Amino acid sequence: MRLAALTLLVVACSDQSLTYKREDPVVIDDGSITGRVCDPSGRTWLPDAEAYVNITDGDGVIIDTQMAFSDVDGYWHLNDLPGDREYTVYVQYGPDLLQQETVWVGSGEDVELDEPDCFDPLAIDVAIVTGDYDDFDQVLIQMGFANFQLIDGLDEATLATFLDDPDELAKYDIIFFNGGFVEDGVIYDTADSTNTAPAQRIQNIVNYVDAGGTIYASDWAYNIPEMGWPDAADFVGADEVPDDAQMGDYEEVHATVSDVALSEFLGEEYVDVTYDLPVWAPVQNVSSSVSTHLTGTVPYSDGLSEYTLTAVPLLYSFNSGDGKVVYSTFRVARNADDDVVAILQYMMYRL
Repeated sequence: MRLAALTLLVVACSDQSLTYKREDPVVIDDGSITGRVCDPSGRTWLPDAEAYVNITDGDGVIIDTQMAFSDVDGYWHLNDLPGDREYTVYVQYGPDLLQQETVWVGSGEDVELDEPDCFDPLAIDVAIVTGDYDDFDQVLIQMGFANFQLIDGLDEATLATFLDDPDELAKYDIIFFNGGFVEDGVIYDTADSTNTAPAQRIQNIVNYVDAGGTIYASDWAYNIPEMGWPDAADFVGADEVPDDAQMGDYEEVHATVSDVALSEFLGEEYVDVTYDLPVWAPVQNVSSSVSTHLTGTVPYSDGLSEYTLTAVPLLYSFNSGDGKVVYSTFRVARNADDDVVAILQYMMYRL
């Protein structure tokens, strides 16, 4: 939309008659406003927020409203705004007004608002316990994380020392446990039932989470959420026996994105998950306080018989105290296509 102002000049002539000279019209071009919106948690850019401005006439009466929704990275654009006027920009998510700002848009001007402070991967301190069967570090590098410390999960003494020290755990916002780290002798002891150190290490992890930390475990690292929070999820096998749930079979699963917000974030209702190694730990069900993000139908066997679990959790999370626990039945790095990386991003930004 363009507005043109027409100026007429009055010119006096020698015979005192009046003539009129038409000047070129003043053209006012449309402008635009661009901005970005952060989730109120401050940990992720917010998709599907509504940005809008009201367009008024000379008397201040609203004659139109220009609206736009933020994309997956939180960006929104308001175009076709009559120039040379002031606008009040509103950004809203559901019933909540997140931002209100007044700006001037000149003729043909594209105004970019300052970005709010939001999630910064460089500001999060991460520890990764290494293991034989996942590589969280490789996926985090793809996501722009740099502040992570590798803890050698294949060295029993190193891992035990790390888990023995609550102050060391507290240095990190998130601790990842790759599947396949040394467990026997560290978080349980099959050779010495009187050894109390493994139980204390599990308690240290629980205390770390309750104080506001987050753990993210995958695949064979399921013993940590099962032993630390036994009521959260029911794995196959005997819960009191370490590693007894490791019965999952090879499978390509067309998983359902059961978390509505995650589905909207991905723009997908289904994602494919690969179980390329056997004897992973299937989950039968979770408690009502647990959030399920992906579900699927999976096979498992106990060595004698084969079974199928229908629509069971493949990825879940829950709160404990001031912190959070996330568990993935599948190996994250093996499935690190665009969808699974986006899922990891979604989960981390909400930790």
